[in-house]
Amino acid sequence: MDRRNSFILLASFVIFFSACGPDTIFLRPSLDTPAQHVKNGHSLLSCGKIDAANAEFLRATTLDENYVPAYVGIALIQGRRGDVDEGFETLNRAKELTTTVEEKEAVNQGYKQLLEMQSKEIN
Repeated sequence: MDRRNSFILLASFVIFFSACGPDTIFLRPSLDTPAQHVKNGHSLLSCGKIDAANAEFLRATTLDENYVPAYVGIALIQGRRGDVDEGFETLNRAKELTTTVEEKEAVNQGYKQLLEMQSKEIN
């Protein structure tokens, strides 16, 4: 085999083996934020995927234990699971953590939703 054929054979092997390898996974740290996990959680919750939504809200609290919107999401999960009283307790904790007008509004919305869930249980 001459030198040219050896080079072509080697190049073919390199191309073949590199083309068949796994795709490179690029981590996106901007997706591992409490806000992103809460956003994912609400999307999953609206689709009825309660367990997956709960996991997203819990991940948000792992990243920031004082992230109020995550606790609002957890409270809504608790309400959907039939434990509205526990949901109110979670919202009370979230209310204590609020520091902004937006957080207070999110907690108030959570209370409204839990009250609706509670009234449906009674009827």
